Amino acid sequence: MSETVLILRAQKYEFTSEKSGEIIKGCNVFYINDYQVETDNAVGDAPMKVTASDEVFTEIKKHKAPGIYEIGTRTKPGKEGQATVVVTQAKFVKAFTLAQAR
Repeated sequence: MSETVLILRAQKYEFTSEKSGEIIKGCNVFYINDYQVETDNAVGDAPMKVTASDEVFTEIKKHKAPGIYEIGTRTKPGKEGQATVVVTQAKFVKAFTLAQAR
């Protein structure tokens, strides 16, 4: 699946699993898209957090965040078989900056 999103942040992580002692490495990407659900208790866009490859992190680091990107995603089985979204590619579209308050 492909969609245009505003990537807010990409962050690498590395830690040792308490259960297995294995070193776990990866990357999280935080973004918003054009899907917004407004309720009596919430307004605005809620950032989503997904995992991504090192190649995606490198692409985002190269072009910076926040920025508009065309991303490709896929699903994989997560904890207890629940579907997990993974960003597999990120193509830079344009930079994003907040307007200065006057």
